[in-house]
Amino acid sequence: MATAVFGMQWGDEGKGKITHLLARDAEVVVRFNGGPNAGHTVVHNGETFGIHQIPVGAFYQGVRCVLAAGVVIDPWTLRQEYDELTDRLGHRPLVEISEAAHLILPYHRLLEDLEGSGAKIGTTLRGIGPAYRDRAARCGIRAGDLLHPTDLEARIGAVLAQIRHSWGDDPRIAELSVKGIVEDLMETVRPFLPRIADTARLLEDALEQGKRMLFEGAQGALLDIDYGTYPYVTSSATTFLGLAQSIGVALAPVSQRIGVLKAYTTRVGQGAFPTELDDVSGGERLRERGKEFGVTTGRPRRCGWLDLVALRHAVRLNRPTGLAITKLDILDDIETIHVCRAYRLRGEVIEWMPGSARDLEPCEPIYETFPGWMSSTREARSVAGLPREARAYVDAVSNALEVPATLISVGPEPEATIISGFESI
Repeated sequence: MATAVFGMQWGDEGKGKITHLLARDAEVVVRFNGGPNAGHTVVHNGETFGIHQIPVGAFYQGVRCVLAAGVVIDPWTLRQEYDELTDRLGHRPLVEISEAAHLILPYHRLLEDLEGSGAKIGTTLRGIGPAYRDRAARCGIRAGDLLHPTDLEARIGAVLAQIRHSWGDDPRIAELSVKGIVEDLMETVRPFLPRIADTARLLEDALEQGKRMLFEGAQGALLDIDYGTYPYVTSSATTFLGLAQSIGVALAPVSQRIGVLKAYTTRVGQGAFPTELDDVSGGERLRERGKEFGVTTGRPRRCGWLDLVALRHAVRLNRPTGLAITKLDILDDIETIHVCRAYRLRGEVIEWMPGSARDLEPCEPIYETFPGWMSSTREARSVAGLPREARAYVDAVSNALEVPATLISVGPEPEATIISGFESI
């Protein structure tokens, strides 16, 4: 059985907890998009981990952890996480890397800073955009190139020459050495070299053999490069639509598609956010209670009420078979909860999400209110154990999206999860 997990908002939905929970029953866990700009917070055996690159299957001994072709890999981040997990967990993660996955090299991070995309659209300055751009421009360095170090030096030299032509007056670019990059890179990736392979073939074989597989998505549907709130988006496909392209297996038999959404909404960086609350009206309260600070950057997240209009857009892109609703407990002490059911755009009421930023920006939310439950949900381990008002809130979200709520998270720990109607992997 294959299960895929996707974010349904602007990322930071709590996918780390959900994928970590599901990975305990998996034989193969596949990360299929994004790069180290995506951070997961995982509580494992009472310890908290922040991971950015390595699949969550690494927490379980013997689970194959695959970085597919759609991922961009920062070798230094991957090695750091690999060494840390080896030390803290007591076993070496079994990492397999697609030969077609592109690498983030030191000049990518510098270019992102020099080009100012962090200030313009709120990127993480991890080199993600420039690496994906090199892929499209056909001058990127792929994991398979690491198996041919002589050619690798020439290819990196050609790219660096082009960069110096444009940015050579910057001392940081001038200091870059092709030989230094290659030597550092090859030492960093040494443990992974035997595990670089045609992972598309390996994954097809695993699917045909009926292996228990988990596909782990990064970011969220509203950050998709094509169908998100462009241009304030990431550089990869973040929805179910992009899964087959990334893993290299057409019509992969994924029987469960879990859409993860937070019980409220958050966003990092710039871009329209119709249900955003300012700090006076409750944004700071949600931020502090929910610990809404980026795993990757530490930046405070913008916070607001749940947006069903945006979520319906995400449902169309992912067609989830079930919802995982996270951080329900963060709403425990809020007396009145608001949910956006429609927008008002230039006087017209609409129930769909505009495709352009210029139309989304002026949208005003139309809210429905729900009474809060004003009691703790942290100990609930069944739907019946939730306060009546909390059950009503979950039911309203599920009914509006026409997708059952199969997982409900009421705390960061794996056991603080209500499982209802979900088939284990």
